[in-house]
Amino acid sequence: MRFGVVGAGGYWGPNWVRVLLQLRRLAAVCEQDGRRMAELCDRFDLDAAGVASVASYDELLASQIDGVFVVTPPATHAELAVAALRAGKHVFVEKPLAASLEDCCRIKFEAERAGRTVMVGHTFIYHPAVRKFKQSLPLVGRLRTIYTVRANFGQYQSIGIVGDLLPHDLSIFNYLCSGFADAVRAEVNPNQDVAFVTAGYGEVTCNAFLSWGYPDKTRKLAAVGSEGILEWDLSNTHLLLHRKWAEPGESGRFGHHDEGTRNVMVNDQSEPLMNEALHFIECIERRAEPITGIEDGTNVVKGLEACR
Repeated sequence: MRFGVVGAGGYWGPNWVRVLLQLRRLAAVCEQDGRRMAELCDRFDLDAAGVASVASYDELLASQIDGVFVVTPPATHAELAVAALRAGKHVFVEKPLAASLEDCCRIKFEAERAGRTVMVGHTFIYHPAVRKFKQSLPLVGRLRTIYTVRANFGQYQSIGIVGDLLPHDLSIFNYLCSGFADAVRAEVNPNQDVAFVTAGYGEVTCNAFLSWGYPDKTRKLAAVGSEGILEWDLSNTHLLLHRKWAEPGESGRFGHHDEGTRNVMVNDQSEPLMNEALHFIECIERRAEPITGIEDGTNVVKGLEACR
């Protein structure tokens, strides 16, 4: 199987061009901006690799490719995905799946009618550290809370801080809790500098702190349980298990316990994007539903709509 990438010269597109080239699965790239296309061709020497470069999406869909990687702004995802499915192509869509639940339903309808695979690019679900994190959750005892911090002095996007950053965290929460949120709500600063998001999963509460106005780049994931705290700082290749917990005692006082901290090693250091691509190909070959398929993508969009 060979694929095309639409939006190849954008923010995330070159990453997929690189990965698919490494897998020898790239057949064509589509980019309307001529300058970006020229930079892309020069950077990856696409002519020498036998990769076609086109400016027209219709031309890309008419070519001999098996599937399309849609790496364009979210507002365009549904239109491009539906067109690809109608052309008989398998579709990988970067997060989020679409801009609305209505568009998610359109994509699902076309995928079922065409009998084609659709996968959503919730990258962190394919990160070895996140998978190790889920395997290690029993170490904290009865799970109470999961929280994330996703902060930086970042690029302000027109879709807002929740639309830009929260898909990562909602997909992680869904994965770790093995389900979808009962309810999601957000408090957003009018200037889009900060957002606090809460998602409920039965007895487990998940919180996300999002910020574009933070002085340092901070990315953290933590789970708090009855017997400890599991933490992953995204700048590290290992997890931390803090054997620290509190339990209610007499007279309303809490007893605090601290038995130190130890590393939880993540032996698998494979690249998440490579893992995503291989999973997508495997699902097409086996006609299997991807881990982050239409249902997962739709539930993330449902959470985003609740926050509006």
